[in-house]
Amino acid sequence: MKTIAWRERDIFKTVRLVFFLMMLFVSLLGITGNKAVAASFIERISGDNRIETAIQISMYGWEQAENVILARADNPADALSSASLSGALDAPILLTYPNNLSNSVLDEINRLGASTVYLLGGTGAISAEIEKKLTDNGLTVVRLGGNNRFETAAKINNEAKTSLNTKAIVVNGYAIADALSASSNSANNQIPIYLSMKSTLPVELPENITEVTIYGGEGVVDKNVVTHLNQKGIKVTRIGGSTRYETNINAADLSKNENVIIVRGTSTKPNIEDYPDAVAGAGLSQKLGANIILSHDSLPISVVANHLEEQHYPNVYVLGGPGAVSDEVIDEITFFLGSKVEKTFDFNVIDAVIDPINPVIYLLSDDDNSVKMYNYNTQELKSIMLNARPEQIYFENNKIYITLVHGLHSSYWWDEDQTGEIAIVNADTFKLEKSFSINLDPFDIVVDKDGYIYVSGGSGQWTDIKSYSPDTGLERSSYMISERSYLEMHPSQSKVYAIDTSSSPRDITQFFIKDGKFTGKMDSPYHGDYDLGDIIKASPDGGYLFNDFGNVFTGNLSYAAQLEVPFNDLAFDLDQNRFFSGIENVIFEYDYSTFEIYNYYVINGEAIKTFYKDGKMYILSSMTVSSTGLQEFTLESLTPEPVFMDEDVSSLEILESLEDN
Repeated sequence: MKTIAWRERDIFKTVRLVFFLMMLFVSLLGITGNKAVAASFIERISGDNRIETAIQISMYGWEQAENVILARADNPADALSSASLSGALDAPILLTYPNNLSNSVLDEINRLGASTVYLLGGTGAISAEIEKKLTDNGLTVVRLGGNNRFETAAKINNEAKTSLNTKAIVVNGYAIADALSASSNSANNQIPIYLSMKSTLPVELPENITEVTIYGGEGVVDKNVVTHLNQKGIKVTRIGGSTRYETNINAADLSKNENVIIVRGTSTKPNIEDYPDAVAGAGLSQKLGANIILSHDSLPISVVANHLEEQHYPNVYVLGGPGAVSDEVIDEITFFLGSKVEKTFDFNVIDAVIDPINPVIYLLSDDDNSVKMYNYNTQELKSIMLNARPEQIYFENNKIYITLVHGLHSSYWWDEDQTGEIAIVNADTFKLEKSFSINLDPFDIVVDKDGYIYVSGGSGQWTDIKSYSPDTGLERSSYMISERSYLEMHPSQSKVYAIDTSSSPRDITQFFIKDGKFTGKMDSPYHGDYDLGDIIKASPDGGYLFNDFGNVFTGNLSYAAQLEVPFNDLAFDLDQNRFFSGIENVIFEYDYSTFEIYNYYVINGEAIKTFYKDGKMYILSSMTVSSTGLQEFTLESLTPEPVFMDEDVSSLEILESLEDN
């Protein structure tokens, strides 16, 4: 186990590409640590213009379709109620200008293999010439148009047969944003949208309607409409908010938590309501089972960002190019703080370990030479003063084992002059149980289930790894070892791994143990074949040994795999076949079978120690206080979710997407 204070690693000597990527990623993040990735997958669906964007949406959502909906590109009035028709027919929504049908639109209709095209609006919206062009191409054309947008909406609902439903949606026919907020519900559940004036319903609802949801506040659909509906025996509920964005968020279906579509929620024109990408997105909402969320084109809206943070959608789809919703806005609203700072410590921390049962973290501090107990449920903090400077901590048998050093480690501190101590603390009482002196400058420590203590020496070039009795403090056995070797106990407790840090190339050795004594050793068969850092971590099942430079070995030290990113520490959740690595401001989530990254979180500080317990991650991190430049240590927590990425998205693409942001 590695002490926090001993952090220098010769990373820059490696030429592996992954290290270059990681350093580049860190520099681009700026180590601000104020966000975490909210989505595993973010995709922008866009074309060169609104016509082409609608085509791209169609191509993304449909391999083929018997029916296509064609709406006017420069005025959304007739398309406001098209969501339920799109959902009922499983039809994409394409756009056209009134008098000119783009060849690319016709090509998309042919690609889909469609036989029927539904035109929304009269000949003033989509001309008779366009209708003729479609029929000349062998397509059946159904025109759904009335004398105004209110009648057109009713005809669309009749054609979709959603008018036979007992539920309906009512929105103001001139409040386009509210209609967009209703479109996801309409498309996914085939609920008709009827348009109203502020105080009246120009078209009466069918008699079978018994429940109505009004989208928007009383400023757009007032009490007169509610009273009118109530008098007809219709139950009315309202979804509203102080802004269009708040109404939109209040309308979101929280059960749809896999996919989300983000569209521009402001008109593209200053004096005309114009929302082309959002109109075309209604059908995709039904295909993806997604909420449609409105965004400002150039300003992050807090209520939108808060919703995305709370829902943590695995997949985010942005409709339209950066001119519709800027990259900066998408970055701001889809990247959020993934961890919570539970505690900021006002002392230096040099090592830490978590209690496997109680809600407690044990910490060593060299500010006052103490071991501290922090209960992260009650926020209680206790301290025990120690006889000398503590350096390493280990938890086993409900006891805390601590190495105490009497001086700086030195290659010229000979064996006969070396001294140190081991302190043992009872975890139940948090009382010092005993401490004893040893004839070794202690560097690292592990303990087995019988209480036998194994310590590596920190000085003297070639020194010893020794075992000690917990009862008498007497040495039981020893083996020669390179100074400053970090140790790791195999979960079977039949052997101790050691990695040297003072020689090159570095090597891993396994020392076999029984009844507190060394019975033999075996070196790794690889000597310089793989770059090795100075951290080793065994998986809880004993199957693998991980090195912080990313190399993975089997429990018997055969080479197994290469992680894509180096780490400071690992934590395991084998019940869900995953593990987590911490490096800089990022927690990566790996599949334990494939060793591939499938999720990641950006945290507040630099991850130093990581622990997984009871479904949560606890991270000891360090941060630099901007006002003073001083380092402080914090305990952070996050609740990871097993969000699996699209199988075609590689770990390298994750790193590249992080670099882009």
